Amino acid sequence: MDLITDTSFLIGLWRKQNWAIRFASERPSEVLGIPWVVFAEFWHGARRAGHDPEEVRRFLDLGLPLMDAESVIMSYAEVCTDLQESTPGIYQQIGQNDLWIAATARTHDRPLVTRNARHFHAVRGLEVVALQQ
Repeated sequence: MDLITDTSFLIGLWRKQNWAIRFASERPSEVLGIPWVVFAEFWHGARRAGHDPEEVRRFLDLGLPLMDAESVIMSYAEVCTDLQESTPGIYQQIGQNDLWIAATARTHDRPLVTRNARHFHAVRGLEVVALQQ
C-alpha cells in the first residue's frame, strides 16, 4: 500500500472529476489504502444518493480495505491528545472521522490523499497530499 485515501478523493474518482482521474492516472501502480471510516462515509453518501450497491462495491474494489480499527486506536488517542493540548480550537473544528483517517495514515506511515487539507494540516507526523482542481 502506497497511499491512504480520504473520502473526498474517492468521491472525485467516483464522479470522474478531472483532478482525481489525473492524480490516479499519474500513479497507475500505486496501491490505495481505504480506511474503514472512509468506506463508511462513502457508503453513507452512496446510499443517500440511491446508487446501485453492486456498482459501489465494484468501485470500492479499487483499493485495499483497511478494516482493523484496533491497530489505529493508540495513534488516534495520540492525535486527539496532541491537538487538544497544542491547538484546542483546531481540534474542535476537525470531525472525528477525519481524526480516525489521519490516525490510520499515521499508523501505516503513508501519505494521506485529500482535497480537504485544512482538516489534516495540524496533525503532526502526517504527510498530506493536497489535491487541487
